[in-house]
Amino acid sequence: MTIPFLKMHGAANDFVVVDHRSPFLPPPGPELEALLRRVCDRRRGVGADGVLLLEREAGQDFAMRYFNADGRPAEFCGNGARCLARRALDLGLGTGGQVRFLTAAGPMSARPSPTGAGIELAFGLVDGAGPVEILCAAGRSFAGRRSRVGVPHLVVPVERVEAVPVAEWGAALRHHEGFGPAGTNVDFVTRLAPGRVALRTYERGVEGETLACGSGAMAAALWAVAEGDVPPIAVMTAGGDELRVGLTAAGSRWEVTLTGPAEVAYAGEWNEPARTSMARA
Repeated sequence: MTIPFLKMHGAANDFVVVDHRSPFLPPPGPELEALLRRVCDRRRGVGADGVLLLEREAGQDFAMRYFNADGRPAEFCGNGARCLARRALDLGLGTGGQVRFLTAAGPMSARPSPTGAGIELAFGLVDGAGPVEILCAAGRSFAGRRSRVGVPHLVVPVERVEAVPVAEWGAALRHHEGFGPAGTNVDFVTRLAPGRVALRTYERGVEGETLACGSGAMAAALWAVAEGDVPPIAVMTAGGDELRVGLTAAGSRWEVTLTGPAEVAYAGEWNEPARTSMARA
């Protein structure tokens, strides 16, 4: 089986993007998970933080199906959503320069940013960041706030993000019993200036740090507003890019937008080995 794909990235959060409007991949299950793990392997495969499938959806321009690098489906990926929206726009989908699409976290829309800063994703309504709570992990205490922006996040302020041992602290908090069996994504943030934060994220499903996390940027912005900042919030990623999060009050909730790059690196094909070889993977 040959799988045509684009390699894309949103602020160095990278993805294998597949036009799956005419389905040809295995159905959800162990076979598909194993295939996607091989594709995402950075030494033996294409290498990516996850796989995005662009699929058909009645009443929408398309549906987004997302899988982490471990091959398992995830409810949402902010940088991935912008990349898939860019791909859909390039394919001529949508009307008036905007696409509407369905994700596991609900319906969304996206368009090219009016400022030319990539793609603007209209995520929808979210609750504000939760209260500060103290968690013990990795032999120390952390004070953080929970948010859910499609997927769960814990946002932990630190003095200097560059000094954080993300692999150690992130893994310990990601698996903390307080988040149940599914765990959480973990964001370490430093306030750089009013309305501006630096972010490093340990991503669930990748099981390591990524150079950017779109849902993490939204969670960091919700944390910043809870701490007294005024939106929009600029989020500096570990890869050196800037993501901009817009927050508009809607009663007790927030209407959220996420703006940032969505770039095509190259086009390629993945030649999947015969099923006998797949069984040994």
